[in-house]
Amino acid sequence: MRSTNAAFFAALVCTATLSSDLASAQNVAGKFAARTKLTEASSSNKKKRSFWGSRRNNAVEEEKDGECRWTKESIRNCWWWHLFLAESEIIIKSVGISVLCAVMSWLWYLRNEYYVDEEQDVKEENKGAEDIVCDSNEQLQTLFKSVEVGFEGLSMTLQQKKKGVPDRVILDGSISGAAKPGRMLAIMGPSGSGKTSTLHAIAGKVKYDKRITLSGKRYLNGEPVTGDSLIPMAFVEQEVNFFPHMTVKETLDFQVELKMGSTLKTQAERDSLVNELMGQLGLTKSANTIVGNAKIRGLSGGERKRLSIACEMISSPPVIMLDEPTSGLDSYQATQVIETLRKLADQGKTIVSVIHQPSQHTFQLFDDLLLVSEGKLMYFGEVSKVRGHMEGLGFGCESEVGTAEHVLDCVSRVVGADADAEKASVERIEAIAKAARKQVDALALTTTDTQNEDDKATVKKTAKKMKHIVDRSHMHPGVNIFRQFRRLLGRAMQETFRGKAAIIIKVVQQVTLGVIYGGIYTLGDNQASIMDRFGLLSLIVIGATNMAMAGTIRSFPKEKAIVSNELASSMYRTGPYFIAKALSEIPLIAVFNGIFGAIIYPLAKLQPGKFKTFLGLTSLHSIASEAFGLLIGSISPSSDVALALFPPIIVLNIIFDGKNISEENTPAMLRWVNQIGLIKWGFSGLALNEFDGLEFSTKGPRRGPVAKTGEEALARFGLDGMKISDVIGAQTKLVAGCWLLSFLGLALTRQKYEVMHSPTK
Repeated sequence: MRSTNAAFFAALVCTATLSSDLASAQNVAGKFAARTKLTEASSSNKKKRSFWGSRRNNAVEEEKDGECRWTKESIRNCWWWHLFLAESEIIIKSVGISVLCAVMSWLWYLRNEYYVDEEQDVKEENKGAEDIVCDSNEQLQTLFKSVEVGFEGLSMTLQQKKKGVPDRVILDGSISGAAKPGRMLAIMGPSGSGKTSTLHAIAGKVKYDKRITLSGKRYLNGEPVTGDSLIPMAFVEQEVNFFPHMTVKETLDFQVELKMGSTLKTQAERDSLVNELMGQLGLTKSANTIVGNAKIRGLSGGERKRLSIACEMISSPPVIMLDEPTSGLDSYQATQVIETLRKLADQGKTIVSVIHQPSQHTFQLFDDLLLVSEGKLMYFGEVSKVRGHMEGLGFGCESEVGTAEHVLDCVSRVVGADADAEKASVERIEAIAKAARKQVDALALTTTDTQNEDDKATVKKTAKKMKHIVDRSHMHPGVNIFRQFRRLLGRAMQETFRGKAAIIIKVVQQVTLGVIYGGIYTLGDNQASIMDRFGLLSLIVIGATNMAMAGTIRSFPKEKAIVSNELASSMYRTGPYFIAKALSEIPLIAVFNGIFGAIIYPLAKLQPGKFKTFLGLTSLHSIASEAFGLLIGSISPSSDVALALFPPIIVLNIIFDGKNISEENTPAMLRWVNQIGLIKWGFSGLALNEFDGLEFSTKGPRRGPVAKTGEEALARFGLDGMKISDVIGAQTKLVAGCWLLSFLGLALTRQKYEVMHSPTK
């Protein structure tokens, strides 16, 4: 099952390639059908070299009913043998693509097998020790029903790009503390102090950057964990995105089935969990409200924050970490979010949250405080004792000043004032940091003596064991790939058809273009209409390419941001998602092209009797264009990058569309562009369909050499001898190739995280 995604796509591409080449092969078969007659009996008596290389006289039997007889000489004269020789290039190419896809599948399989081998190594290392194996999510939750998360000596540095410039210290190695079950830990500090970096380091969610160096130690219930180990937690980012057209209930139901489908077998059980989560987080009244986004009206900011918490609480993790959950909310909504977290902590959950400038009421809801400034630890302890701690260091405050406001003032550097004030603030921060280091020296985070040489092997073994236990729940989706595909296709179709504004805009575009083209072009049978036809067909193809690619390029990177997080959490696999995404676009493509074709065809007076083929070719071209846009979106880190790549790609397609430069004069290094030109193949298909069977009058104004038939007109652009089946085959290969590369781009560009190394000291 680990190589299912890659194997499926390998089969998809091979099938598409072979099926498209089959059309060409069938044409060649017709050419050789007439050559199946064997030579006369008199000539068959001559000595010839047989197929197997030995010289002998072959008794050639007479062909009956148009079939070849099975003699060695007749094999050489059979039509399928000539077909094999003529189509050897196609066969070799198809076999080559099949081998390439098989290699990709195998590499993908090996990539996933690495994790299986790693698990086996852990089992072998733990042989003879206490057997801790969790066979289900319920057992895992029992083992980690309450979790204390400890951290020690967190350090993070960023190497500067310019040589000779000292590395930037984000965390200086003094950050230590613990988050305990049933308690809320607040991480506070001035802007740019390292709050978010501290949270991400504890969670193991520091995004990979080759210039970042991360070190420290982490513990779960006093047991050390490896630097790349996950924590059984819910992690809520500062900005959480959802599919905007789904309601609260639909969003939760979707995630519940994919995460807990193997545990909650029936719909009634899943509905019960959804209703429980909505009631627990105050979302019952908004159950049928769409989530929305910045452009679509939906949930309020506070409701969206609570929904993000609900989604992470589906599997009931013992630890919840949040990055500024109150950011962008008013005081009332911020208080509601923190009160919700307080209720979860009272149920035994371990809550860790970055908080920025809380009100006094909100601040008092927390139990513990981790105060940082300039990457240094300023305080770790109970919230109720921080005010007295600061007063004991000589930094007291008036009674009417809130504690949160006061401690932030104490650890903030004065900037832009006189030199004496700035120096005093630096000295104050250093004094508070020195006291904090003494404070955490007495903190007991683990019962294992990591300095004892005899215990180091045990510590390493225990850390790997903990990683094995925790990672089990993150390795596989909750349902099989078929249920994943069904839910993902349903969501994709739902999002597509509920986007009424986008659908209306696209319909207006198609109607407008159809009316404009139809109002300008009225095709006849004179010589001038030949160039008019070529011009109109070229405009149709360019317009379809622009609209299909631009729409996908603008929308997919935004969707990718949502999907990347879901893939990282192993909610589903890349393969089912990508297939569902690709298939969900096809129905509307057919509808839009049908609207456009129904308008342009009669208005421009295109050739009667060819409308169905015209509609099929324009739809296939739009699918190919969207597939190309999907490829750009999947490899681009943002919408801005994708949109920046769009114009040069369109320009290249227009240059190499078959009319602006001949293939013979194309630079050798760019001739491959002709083979993958979207506009070239789209234009060629429409031209072949339109000009086939046409006859033109020689009267009236002329534009170049006289062409009496459509075939003669096609010859002007080198399209004589080409068939519509060739175009269909080429565009099918383009679609399959773009889908495969998009799938690989999406699968291989998943977010990677930094591995926490042991401190050097």
